[in-house]
Amino acid sequence: MGQKRRRLALSCVACRRRKVKCDRTFPTCVRCQKSGVTCDYVPYTSQSNTTLPTPSEESPHVAREGSANSWTEEANEWHVRSKQHENARPYRNTSPAAPAPRSTARTSREDRHRTSNPSTYFMASGSRPLSTDALFGVKRAVAPEAATDKNSLQGQYWALLRGKGLKTQYFGPSHAGSLLLQFEELSRFVKDILQRLPTLQKAREEFKRQRREARPSLVLPDPQTLVSLIPDRPKTDARVQEYFKTIETTYRVLHAPSFFQKYKAYWGSSSEATEAFLVQLLLVCACVNCVVPDEPAAFMGPSSVGRDRAIKWIEVCETWLDLQSQKHMTLEVFQVQVLIVIAKKMNCVKVKREWTVAGHLLRMAMAIGLHREPSYLNTNVSVFDQEMRRRLWFTILELEVQATLDRGMTASLGPFDWDCLPPSNIHDEDLDPDMERLPPARPITTFTRTSFLYLAQQHLPLRLEIISRMNSIRGCLESDSVIDLDQKIRQILDALPKWTDTAAQAMSRDLSEMVLYEYLLLIHQPFAAQAEGQTKHFYSRLARRSVALTTLKTYTDMAPSSALTFEGLRSDLFRASLAICHDIAVTGTAKDDMLQDKPTLMSLVEQAVDIMENRIRHLGQGFHSYWLTSSALALVRSKLIPGRSIEDLAQQTADRVATLHQYMMKQQSLPPGFGRKGEEDTAMSTANTLVGMSGQTPITQGLPEIDPFGALRDDFNVFSDTLFDFDMPDIWGMGGFPQLQ
Repeated sequence: MGQKRRRLALSCVACRRRKVKCDRTFPTCVRCQKSGVTCDYVPYTSQSNTTLPTPSEESPHVAREGSANSWTEEANEWHVRSKQHENARPYRNTSPAAPAPRSTARTSREDRHRTSNPSTYFMASGSRPLSTDALFGVKRAVAPEAATDKNSLQGQYWALLRGKGLKTQYFGPSHAGSLLLQFEELSRFVKDILQRLPTLQKAREEFKRQRREARPSLVLPDPQTLVSLIPDRPKTDARVQEYFKTIETTYRVLHAPSFFQKYKAYWGSSSEATEAFLVQLLLVCACVNCVVPDEPAAFMGPSSVGRDRAIKWIEVCETWLDLQSQKHMTLEVFQVQVLIVIAKKMNCVKVKREWTVAGHLLRMAMAIGLHREPSYLNTNVSVFDQEMRRRLWFTILELEVQATLDRGMTASLGPFDWDCLPPSNIHDEDLDPDMERLPPARPITTFTRTSFLYLAQQHLPLRLEIISRMNSIRGCLESDSVIDLDQKIRQILDALPKWTDTAAQAMSRDLSEMVLYEYLLLIHQPFAAQAEGQTKHFYSRLARRSVALTTLKTYTDMAPSSALTFEGLRSDLFRASLAICHDIAVTGTAKDDMLQDKPTLMSLVEQAVDIMENRIRHLGQGFHSYWLTSSALALVRSKLIPGRSIEDLAQQTADRVATLHQYMMKQQSLPPGFGRKGEEDTAMSTANTLVGMSGQTPITQGLPEIDPFGALRDDFNVFSDTLFDFDMPDIWGMGGFPQLQ
């Protein structure tokens, strides 16, 4: 008999020494991670002895020269069998598949050079940047099905990391602007428009000084200060009515009868109102202050006067909240926590912090136990408080999930991380603080203020799954799984009740559908955007087009105030507009594409641009999505309208931006006592700015030498010194880190 061959050992060295089970995760298994020891895998080469090394012979200091190509026949057989065994396991319940042996070891000098000179490797890769895995020679563990399915798409191809050093911002695949990474033609077109606005003069510092003088330091928020900030009754009535008609029919924060009882008492005697109620009233007004059009348009720098006033109210309420005891939390104080997050979102306050702020709110809710069903754990919680806890928990979940989707991150928790029961579909009038038992829930066909939240929690696990699979750096979406997810979402859409109540038509009915439409668009977009797979992914193209068209039609059919509210809470208008423009741009020259009415689609995108512009006129924010959509629309027109040169359309887009900037400059509201010299400086800067934006060469400064189809300087940002401060990253790749691919 010949010499016995030892079975191929796929476990790491440390686990075999300790004779424990190894999950074989690369580059470090879980046991080695927990124990803090070096995790090494032994390669097997045909040049070595026929007997495989024993654990006593293995050492991390032994040079590893092996690769997958030099394995023996027996090793390959065992490797294939182990891979098949791992592929049979469900992905979400197991560790990743067994890793391939490490590649040929590089010298330390090569590794140091690769790490210290990454730009060399990026330039060597051509027009397509290397991924971080390829750059540093790291192989990530991926889902078993991701390694074998040719129809799968890795999320890292749609991610973006912007900035330098630690001043970076990460935006994942579900971010609304991720499509721009696949829309290179729009990127070049945008750069061409940028050079047509070269001389916007530096007015930012002047505006910052103006705002500092207009907003002096706030005193402590005592009751007199809070009362002085509340608008007069007609304006307050309009804002409270708008809030309860729209936001409070989706996100459940307040108990309407309790609030209105205190509200009537406040107007009878304001001195008897509690501080908590006054703060809640200010935040209710702040949420919809820019939606209710009862004041003439005016701006304080890049912000409308209405937004500026709302930010002042939010700051006062945050100061009051910081003075409250976290140990003795009350329902009113926690309602303030949630209202602050909604008010900031509606007024574009610290947009880049929305995801972290929503996550902080989620953890605060879990810290006080909102994620647990109170009737299971504590008999000292009243029936009223139990129901309010359920409403607040699922409201916070919706806020966090939407922020996660917009930022492109994975979900913070899964459906097994809470056991809180869903809120009951009952009217607020049926819920009383002194009641001992909840009334029977009304059928879902009967609309209440809680109906949207009750429906949303039913498909929340499905949405969490989509977000995690879409934005995971290890998992991926496959064409087969996308069809399955598409079917599940459409079944939910078909089962939605058709509310006819006026209260439902204000926001809840449309939002119930658009939440699901956004996820439909999200799962199909990676496949529909592939230029090389137009035939292969025909259904994804068709589904994306249909969903985007429905989204745009829903927005254009809304009342202007409702559209403003939707835009404050969501980014699906921008997402759908870019999807339509990309679809037309890709198929614009195809003679056999008879599935769309291109003029109608362009008209809907143009109306979407008007809605975005209306938001800027009311809020002073949201310019980035407006500008990119306008550029995309001009690019599409250049492809479909014979005789229109791309130069004329680019100039037309630049003129539209200039007109909007001029409108905001003319509506500037100077604070009392603002110096005459400052007014003259601002007026002179404005005159030069508008000359530059008109496309004429200014007297004191020539046009910069910029290649519209080449790389721009890292520090070039034509809008950095104007009223148009970006509230999203410049995602067409102008300097900084490259796109993650």
